[in-house]
Amino acid sequence: MSAKRMTAAVLAMALLAAACDTSTPEVTDRSAPPTTSDPAVDGGTLVIRSQGEPGCFDWLAPCAAGTGPPIRNLVMPHTVAFVGGKYVPTPLLAGEPVQEMGPPHRLTYKLNPRAVWSDGVPITSSDLRYTWDQAAHAPGIRNRTGFEQIESVDDSDPKTAVITFKQPYAAWYNPFGTLQNIFPKHLLEGKDRTAEMKDGYSWSGGPWKLDRWVRGEEMRFVPNPNYWGKKPHLDALVYRIIPDAGSALAAYRSGQVSLLQGVPPEVTLAELKAIPDTTVETTENLSVNLVVLNTQRAPLDAVAVRQALAHATDREALVRHAFSLLKPDIKPIQALMTPVNGRWYVEPFGRYRRDLPRVDQLMRSAGWARGTDGIWAKGDQRAELEVVGLAGNKSVQLQEEILQSQWKEAGFAMRVNNVSNQAELLRRGAFHVGFSTGSFTNDDPSRCALLCSRNIPTEANGFGGENLSRLADAAHDAAWDRVNNEVDEAKRMDALKAAYEMTATLVPSLPTAPGLSLLVYNSSRLAGVRNDGGPMGPFFDTTAWFCRTGRC
Repeated sequence: MSAKRMTAAVLAMALLAAACDTSTPEVTDRSAPPTTSDPAVDGGTLVIRSQGEPGCFDWLAPCAAGTGPPIRNLVMPHTVAFVGGKYVPTPLLAGEPVQEMGPPHRLTYKLNPRAVWSDGVPITSSDLRYTWDQAAHAPGIRNRTGFEQIESVDDSDPKTAVITFKQPYAAWYNPFGTLQNIFPKHLLEGKDRTAEMKDGYSWSGGPWKLDRWVRGEEMRFVPNPNYWGKKPHLDALVYRIIPDAGSALAAYRSGQVSLLQGVPPEVTLAELKAIPDTTVETTENLSVNLVVLNTQRAPLDAVAVRQALAHATDREALVRHAFSLLKPDIKPIQALMTPVNGRWYVEPFGRYRRDLPRVDQLMRSAGWARGTDGIWAKGDQRAELEVVGLAGNKSVQLQEEILQSQWKEAGFAMRVNNVSNQAELLRRGAFHVGFSTGSFTNDDPSRCALLCSRNIPTEANGFGGENLSRLADAAHDAAWDRVNNEVDEAKRMDALKAAYEMTATLVPSLPTAPGLSLLVYNSSRLAGVRNDGGPMGPFFDTTAWFCRTGRC
């Protein structure tokens, strides 16, 4: 095999291990058993509960933030997906990517000659170049991670994209990969991208296209007739927006929806499994649940206070009470990643256990003293924290109650501010403590998106960065950049451990529970669903879904 071919020996990673067909390889998890051996039936409309909706359909813009399933991959093409614990080419590619370690580090994508947008215009390397230019250079971008590592995209051959990185980049598969979609140059160049995409769009580069979007009610998708890969069996996918988990469960019980993710926190696995004709799957995934500490807001601008707060928190109790009903054996995570990250998972936050004498030592050594009300004070400043949560989220409310009790005993006053615009307050830094979920598209260990100072949400970037803790430390940035740019796996592991030691010392966030991918669906109506715990959960291959009788 040529040294240019991507192999485990090149990056010491088993990337793209699945064999791929040079015609139209399908993104499927070959390791997961099918839910049925019945032959697929065409037809039917599947109604899915969605907790929320994005603010807009411009996936590069901050307004795209929102809750709900990963709908963008229904209509947007991408190059590589992480499914079944493997990196596999999508139908957009005509084969495996080819790497040259250089210098410079280069990556070549050969595009499927059949790949076209829904208007029949070919998907070309110029679309990748346009996407990179927008993601890396346009103002107000939500997340530039990966794209800022690219020096150039050569689009001289329409069906060959040659990407040159500024320096060796370990997560080379991140740009243009899962949830890093490719935009159509011929439809957007020279226009206001966000204005064109804000309220949806009729074009598509995926297996589905948006039929209608009624804000606050539903998003309806129908098959893209010009899709070149495997066509959907269903006539339509309808995501019905039901924010309240209790109402969603009632809608499922009554048959108004056939698939849902998320249930009220008081509901147990046993109760769900007792519902007739219901399949329930709960798996840990790559997402992380975090208690975010605003490092630029007093008193949390002091490292000693953040460390004291970490020792004031019994995360075992927090996770047990808030998450165990759906996964009884769940344990706190000790990093900004989960055990699903496999070999990369380390436990730097394991040093933080509830230890009230240690809290006293840290606070007193930093000049704080307990007031008559038992709350720490330093001069005119009290250790009083505002915790911002999402209104109506019962899981968050339960965690708030637990933290309020734990922190009060440790000398920290806590007031709760649950609002509907929680995401906006977090991005603008208008909080002390907030609840957040970090979602990741693959098992790469880099956490620069959450931790590097260049990713702090600011007015200049349209408050689009993901570093909600607003941690700004040059040495810390450099440590995580070494993780980004080290391609030797052994050296990268050493760099990862060193970076995480700094992160755990600085305490920008407290990791709590791994993300849980909960899938509840009516198995007498729906088949072909698989949940591999990857970043898209069961939505990685909706073309395989079908209604057993042609109606759901």
